[in-house]
This record gives sequence, C-alpha cells and structure tokens, in this order.
Amino acid sequence: MGKLYFFGDNNTKERRSIMYEQLIEELNAHPAHDYNIEDAEKLADKILELGGYKNTLGRTPIVKIVNNFGFSAFKEQNMPDNISGNIFIGGTTKKIYHYDKVIVVDADEEFYHQRFIIAHELAHYLMDYIGNKKYADPKKLFSMAYLKDDHDKGEVRADRFAAEILMPANLFSAKYKRVAELSFYDMKYTLRYLSDYFQTKISCIIRRIDELGLDFYGGIVECFKGAESLGFR
Repeated sequence: MGKLYFFGDNNTKERRSIMYEQLIEELNAHPAHDYNIEDAEKLADKILELGGYKNTLGRTPIVKIVNNFGFSAFKEQNMPDNISGNIFIGGTTKKIYHYDKVIVVDADEEFYHQRFIIAHELAHYLMDYIGNKKYADPKKLFSMAYLKDDHDKGEVRADRFAAEILMPANLFSAKYKRVAELSFYDMKYTLRYLSDYFQTKISCIIRRIDELGLDFYGGIVECFKGAESLGFR
C-alpha cells in the first residue's frame, strides 16, 4: 500500500448514512444486482434527490455523498499500473485503512477523473455489494477495482451511474445547449466550459453528449474523439 491522503473535501464528521438509510434498507430487501443502465441512472437520480442535490447547479459533491454512505475516500500513491481506483469493505479493510468502508483513487490521476472513479465505485457498492449474501459475513472482503482497460457489462453500468450522478441528464442537456448557443457553437470553448462546470474530464463530456443524443451541432463526437491529442484533458 502506498502513502494515503484524505481526498480533498473529505469530512470525517459527515461519515454517516442517515439520509440514505431507507434507500439502503430498500436495496437490502430488493438488491440491485440485475439493474440495467436505465435502472442505474434512476438510482443515481434518487441519490441526488435524497441528498438535496437534484437540479443543483455546478459540481456534484461526490465525496460528501460517499461520506454520507459511510465511506472514507483516499488518494493513494504507488497503485498498480492497471488500476485507477478501488473499493474495500469488510475483511482486512479496517486493519489496513483504519476505516471499514473505503474508496481509494490513484493519487496520480487528474482530479476530475478521480471524482468519476469515486462515483463509479459507489455504484459497485449500491449494485454489487448491498443485499449480496456472499458478503453477509463482515469478515468477507468486498473489493472491485477500477481497471483502466475493463469495459464489461458491470463496468459500463457503473460508468453510466457515475455519469448521471456527476452530469445529470436534464441539467447537462440544458447547460450544453445554452453554452453552445452563447459561444456561437465554439465547441472547444463549450467542452472546456462544461468540463470545468461539472468537474469531469472532457472525454467524459464528449461521451455524455453522445449518450444523451445531443450531437446535433455537426458531428461533435466524431470531431473530438481525439480530444487528448487536441490538448484536452
């Protein structure tokens, strides 16, 4: 294990799940293991609503949300090359991290991507851990790494949950259209603005435009698929 740092706005006093207790009870009674992408997005929206963040302008306070689900979030140095983050619950977690529910992200990842990883790992907690009889014994370790090259069904579902909780569809669509119009369809400006507004990578902004069917300004997705080579984050 590399050196650990509490993630930016971690607030140890808010590491509780009071506002989400009923949701956790519902998921324990009716586990979300078989949720599809649409179900995952609805779950993300419900969390925003319960936390009082629905239709809130600007970035989603994702660290505060995971704190309220009982997690500590850390940046960790010297993580394996193919892993950008991980979630740990039970087993040896408390012995290693001093907390029983932990989300860690690679300290070398850029801040906006770290936020996405945290949201992605929260999805695994909600849809793969809660209600899973395999982990009824607290001595059993639950862990699901965020692999840099993994795109299986479960990971795609977790990605869409993360996209919805960080870039809610209605807010994102309205903001995208407005900024594009005000900038006279300067797409480089629009993408950068949205990236800073939602605090997600530009590559995530481009993918979100595609997911929501908003690519009606002249092939934006195809044009900017090489975002990294154009100097975008």
